[in-house]
Amino acid sequence: AAISHDLKSPLARVRLRIEELEDEGRRRDIEADLDEMLQMIDSSLDFLKPDHGGEDLQRIDMGAIVGSICDDISDRGHAVTLHRQDRAVVQGRRLALKRAFTNLIGNAIKYGMSAGVTVTTEQDTVTVTIVDEGPGIPEDELERVFAPFYRVETSRSRETGGVGLGLTVAHTVITAHGGTLKLSNRPEGGLKAVATLPKSSARP
Repeated sequence: AAISHDLKSPLARVRLRIEELEDEGRRRDIEADLDEMLQMIDSSLDFLKPDHGGEDLQRIDMGAIVGSICDDISDRGHAVTLHRQDRAVVQGRRLALKRAFTNLIGNAIKYGMSAGVTVTTEQDTVTVTIVDEGPGIPEDELERVFAPFYRVETSRSRETGGVGLGLTVAHTVITAHGGTLKLSNRPEGGLKAVATLPKSSARP
């Protein structure tokens, strides 16, 4: 985190110096590389920030959290549908879980053009399922995408934005709550993400 923070100053100086370049095409190329590096640094700092470590555990209605995320995305003009059961309550950290599911639903919109979200509850668990209509992920990469900065270049390239931390954050938060996050390709096309959370288990 300290290294990422310290890199921002020399990169800012580089940006100032390239203004002196007369070759406009080369200047644009260098600026694009700098923008990508700065985005990676900002994402790294955001990822390393302990934004939920101090949160108290509380009873959380996952249907309400996911519903607010879907409402925000819908208000921005994206295609999202939500089906949820009542009383899908878990013991967890609100901000951390909201961040995780914002990433998952946002990924479905970004790479799959739409998001279909379902919240179901069993005796001891709550499951949130998110499906999209995108190209999916190659089978041999379904686990690797949880690694920091890993991107599937065929369909989830840097042209779409992001640096490969969204799934890492979601996976980290969900497993910290004693849950699981599984990805699979749908037979009809698109990706399915299934997050299962225990109703009363999260690591301190």
